[in-house]
Amino acid sequence: MNEIDKGPLVTPYELVFGEAGFEERVFPDIQAEAEAQSEDPARLDRFGFITVAAEALRQVVPADATAEQLEEYRLLLYHGFNFWRFGRRLYSLEPATARYLVEAAPRLAGWELRLPYPCVYVQLPPRLFWATIAVDAPPEPVDGFFAVQSAGIDPLGPGFSDLQVLMVLGVRRDRAGFSVIPFDTEVGPGIPADWAEAPGREGGRDFENILPGGEMAGLYSILTNTEALKLLARALWYIDTQTGEVPTETAPERRTEDRQGSIPLSRLPFQRVRLAGAG
Repeated sequence: MNEIDKGPLVTPYELVFGEAGFEERVFPDIQAEAEAQSEDPARLDRFGFITVAAEALRQVVPADATAEQLEEYRLLLYHGFNFWRFGRRLYSLEPATARYLVEAAPRLAGWELRLPYPCVYVQLPPRLFWATIAVDAPPEPVDGFFAVQSAGIDPLGPGFSDLQVLMVLGVRRDRAGFSVIPFDTEVGPGIPADWAEAPGREGGRDFENILPGGEMAGLYSILTNTEALKLLARALWYIDTQTGEVPTETAPERRTEDRQGSIPLSRLPFQRVRLAGAG
């Protein structure tokens, strides 16, 4: 059995919120206040009005954090809370499935982008996709995407959904933390997803490798928000249209023989996203 067959690696959610009392103490209090105030915590613009969330944020943000870092912590708390709130829905893409979504570039015409649950985490195969948080920053492996979908508010227009996404990269055990890149888009009937068919980057193919020697290993890169949205949308399309290839599995038993320095396996139940016809 290879590493990917054992199940998904430990998620960013577990690394940050799994053993810090958030599930027992903080998240239920956020939910209770949101219900008492009739707030929808899936709406990012309303999440900041929940005082318990603001207090929890002050507890975890370093005193010397910059404004940019403070916003990253806020977004991570927002996604982490909603991931917990909607049942910790984890989808693990197998390598063959991820490669199909890149190489076949399935067209999404006629399909409306939607999440299977209001919040999910889609984990990519380990070290297959690479990205950078800045032009001058070294590439880091992309672990996956948090995604939250909520009802948009536009009294003068048709209904739409707001999709908030947090791409997570650089999950390693030899350092604390990881990097995140947030982005968002509006989706729904009548809203053209121009990014779905438009080129993802200038002067190169979508997902083209940027690492020296990466072509031989079949690696991909994500350099723009458009590429990130394309990959996430294709994964969601596959999950929605190939339900027979997305079985639910329980987390494997905790093992003690994990190699030193390796990222441990997730303890969450998950849905494995297999390639149709791959056996």
